Amino acid sequence: MLTSVVLLWLAAALQAAPVERASVVARDVEAGTPLFAFERSVTTAEGQTVAAVRFVDAAGHLAATEQVTYVDGLVVHVQLEQRQVDERFSLTVSGSDALFEVVRNGETSRIRRDWTSDALAIDQVPSFVTSQWDRLVAGESVSFRLVALDRARIVRFRLMHQGPTEHLGRPAVQLRMEANSTFVRWLAPEIDLVFSPDGRTMLESRGPLPVKIRRGGEWVDLDARLVWSR
Repeated sequence: MLTSVVLLWLAAALQAAPVERASVVARDVEAGTPLFAFERSVTTAEGQTVAAVRFVDAAGHLAATEQVTYVDGLVVHVQLEQRQVDERFSLTVSGSDALFEVVRNGETSRIRRDWTSDALAIDQVPSFVTSQWDRLVAGESVSFRLVALDRARIVRFRLMHQGPTEHLGRPAVQLRMEANSTFVRWLAPEIDLVFSPDGRTMLESRGPLPVKIRRGGEWVDLDARLVWSR
């Protein structure tokens, strides 16, 4: 009886949005067998909103999870668990302080960085693009700082309008997201984003993802397309 009461209370306390789904496919092909399935869900309870992401491989194994916790619309915590190589990363934000924690090869390290109002978690990028849409289509370059959890850094990026394109036979708009620093761009490839013509819906992203594939008996980083089911 107690279990039933608790479950009913949880059902009433949580406000859940529909699950968003996407497929991860190789970057250099238009269509193909998905490498991973992607799911994103959002729940709100007791003043906190949590966006939860799951990457599941073709065999049905959970490869990576990420959670971003918001309070009053602001990021307070980000965590990523990379299950393929048993690595964990987190960020805790308090005022202007950003504390990173990295667990890799059985060792834990902690690094502090400055948190500023223009810093974003990757989960915030689609809504940020929508908020800056008029500037982008007018040809402006929009600057922001992006959390790189696995590097325990907050990197300066810029967004640029690339022009009209097509996505699955429908009109769309392509943007490019790249690091301001030439050195960082050499280490990290640019990210291409495809949006609906009104800037309200992200249809696809092309760039690095927090999952890996086997190559030559080793796990290697994956640069791929994330195609939304919309």
